[in-house]
Amino acid sequence: MKQNTIRRFISLAMLFVLVILFSATSDYFLQAKNIISIFRDASVIGIVGIGVTYVIITGGIELSTGSALALVGMVMANIYRYTTLPIWLMLAAGIVVGLAAGWFNGFIITRFCLPEFIATLSTLSIYRALTYVIAIKENGIITSQPMKDYRFTVFGGSVGGIYYVTIAFFVLAVIGQVILKKTRFGTNLYAVGSNKKAAELSGIHTDRTRMAAFVIVGFCVAVGSIFTTSRLQSTTAVLGTGLEFNVIAAVVVGGCALDGGRGDVIGTVIGALFMSVLDNGIYKYQINTAYQPIIKGAIIILVVVFDAWYNKRMEQASKNRKRLCEEVTAS
Repeated sequence: MKQNTIRRFISLAMLFVLVILFSATSDYFLQAKNIISIFRDASVIGIVGIGVTYVIITGGIELSTGSALALVGMVMANIYRYTTLPIWLMLAAGIVVGLAAGWFNGFIITRFCLPEFIATLSTLSIYRALTYVIAIKENGIITSQPMKDYRFTVFGGSVGGIYYVTIAFFVLAVIGQVILKKTRFGTNLYAVGSNKKAAELSGIHTDRTRMAAFVIVGFCVAVGSIFTTSRLQSTTAVLGTGLEFNVIAAVVVGGCALDGGRGDVIGTVIGALFMSVLDNGIYKYQINTAYQPIIKGAIIILVVVFDAWYNKRMEQASKNRKRLCEEVTAS
């Protein structure tokens, strides 16, 4: 059985155990309204997670997603309030800001050979600071005029009880999975993450591939921001705080290897649902918010430790099989 498949089963088992635990101790958990809420909350994490999956597959990391999401939202809010531009141009501006944020991350990483962790940790602060600068007219806290134009708020709505953001999440997940598994670009992502030097020798433009992955993250962040601000009908300078942690946790729980070369969008979908169920359960049990990062951090540590142990075991099993084959051949 392939390692990706095994990790997916493990992720599903973790999700299943969590659902069983919360449903057995709460009559409200499996009610339709709560299930819809879980999928809605998982959707923004998942949409951004699709892009971050691409980056982590290449062996990188992305820490600026929460700040970039806030920046996109604040730009759109200011366009809405202080200009007479049509809604579609406001949305286009949001997409452009997201793409620019992703491109800038990719540029400074590939052009100046910066470690992804340091680069995106820096832009996390830069994008958040820019959000506050833009928000000065709004006292740095919240837009004082709600964004109630129906052509914008429709993105925060639902059809048949299912939120549009949830529909968008699964559509983008299908597209993202197809790109990973059925296109040359997807193959290049895995090649770069598995062995960057070998990928270069085989003719893959590794920097261009990594740059594209960060630009895709920027697009996903912009989409997530549109749906978030549409549902809230406003934005704040602290919007998206901690999002990067939830996204990375979802991607890792879903089976992506932090050292690159392994993972897929299906796993990220499972991971996003896991994080949403966890948040939902924590909220329903009224667990002190101070303990939430501890719980999530512990889960990430356990998953990474298990992954390292499993990889070591598989490597040892492979060596044993090779040795056995050599002994059989020699005899």
